Amino acid sequence: MDLQALKKVSELDVFSLLVFKFIYETGFANFAAKELAVSAPKISRCLTSLRIIFNDELFFRRQQGLKPTPLAERLYQPICQLCDMFSQMERSVENNLNHCQRSILHIAVSPNIITSVAIALSECPLDTMGKVKLHSWQADTEELIYNGELDFGIGYDTQDSHGLEVYPIACPSNISVVGNAKHPFWDNVDDIKIEDIVQHSFVYLRCRGFNNRIDPLELYCQNNGLLLEDIECVSKLDDWYFHILTMNSLSLAICHEGSFAEQLPQLRVKRLPKTELERLHSAMPMPNYCLIERSEHHRRYSADLRGMIINIVNSVLK
Repeated sequence: MDLQALKKVSELDVFSLLVFKFIYETGFANFAAKELAVSAPKISRCLTSLRIIFNDELFFRRQQGLKPTPLAERLYQPICQLCDMFSQMERSVENNLNHCQRSILHIAVSPNIITSVAIALSECPLDTMGKVKLHSWQADTEELIYNGELDFGIGYDTQDSHGLEVYPIACPSNISVVGNAKHPFWDNVDDIKIEDIVQHSFVYLRCRGFNNRIDPLELYCQNNGLLLEDIECVSKLDDWYFHILTMNSLSLAICHEGSFAEQLPQLRVKRLPKTELERLHSAMPMPNYCLIERSEHHRRYSADLRGMIINIVNSVLK
């Protein structure tokens, strides 16, 4: 190999090789961007760099996609071999790291089930699940998952997934009313009706993909001519608790979250009858909770661990 050719090869990086491989195999730069979880402009810049290094177009644009040049045809097999070699090296390093120290799993969770998920995770053996750090779902959560800063999220199937994969888990089967234990609402709770709830101030926890625009109770009242004079929303779980405790507001929560709230002696919780839950759902059906994640190639967790998380969320929503 002459010095000039060696210099060209030394300028290559693993990412560039993967870009070449994906474009060659699919004929589309957008597919490479999706698989590598990067922006289309980054792929374009990488392809420009490859063309400069090899002093060749490498791919011509045709109606059916990008077609390789003769040089690209000759480069494909050696580049595949290099990619395979780097992949083996990566697996060896990952296996060694996993053996020495299990990395922390970062999971974003919708705030209206995050407490229940945390409690369920705390009951799992540490040597089975490892350390898990939960993050309350925020406006930029999908982007953080896409960029690999979070491993995955547990949110709603109505959210903008930003090219991420969405796996439906379940929909809550029961809802509870939560309020201050001294609230006058509890004086007559033998048969809770929506009409009873709307007579009092109401607070709800805003969750992206569900009630970030309007809450089901508010929509039901609008559709059925009921007056709901005092309704507020909060974005943080602690603010939700404070509002119920100090503003004497009622709220609705999934039953597992309600059970946790009931551990506070100042709060009282009672399950909403099925008939009333169906009335709410008639105005605004509850969306599925989903696992929102990157493509399998970019996941840092095993299929077994993924299955355990899905089972935990299922148990929380029953």
